[in-house]
Amino acid sequence: MVKRIFQGVIVFFAIYSFVFVPLGKKTALEHVRAIFGTPAAREAAEEVKGGVTRLVRRLESEARQSTEKTDRRLRERDPQDEGPLPASDGASASDGVPPPDAPPLTDEARAEEVATPPRKPKQRALSAEAPAPAQR
Repeated sequence: MVKRIFQGVIVFFAIYSFVFVPLGKKTALEHVRAIFGTPAAREAAEEVKGGVTRLVRRLESEARQSTEKTDRRLRERDPQDEGPLPASDGASASDGVPPPDAPPLTDEARAEEVATPPRKPKQRALSAEAPAPAQR
């Protein structure tokens, strides 16, 4: 606790010196404000702002394109007119139990089945942009 109090006192004196103790004709705070108030510093700040704006737009565009690709893939893989798969002997197609008349699985088929998780029907990705307005 004493260490924290000592650190607090040091920080207080550092801030106090930065704001109130003159270094020549100005304090350190006044020197910093004068430096950042120059036309060159303002121009640099505008360039950085423009660069950040371009970066944000590019990232938004890439995210939108990625989401649209995912939406397209889901629509192709999961058409809406596809109904639920028929169940046999009380076992649904989604619980991983093959029907009794199914041929035995090979080692490759078992490995593939274990490697790929079961697909949940009718999942849709959320789009990053608002839906397009309806056309008349």
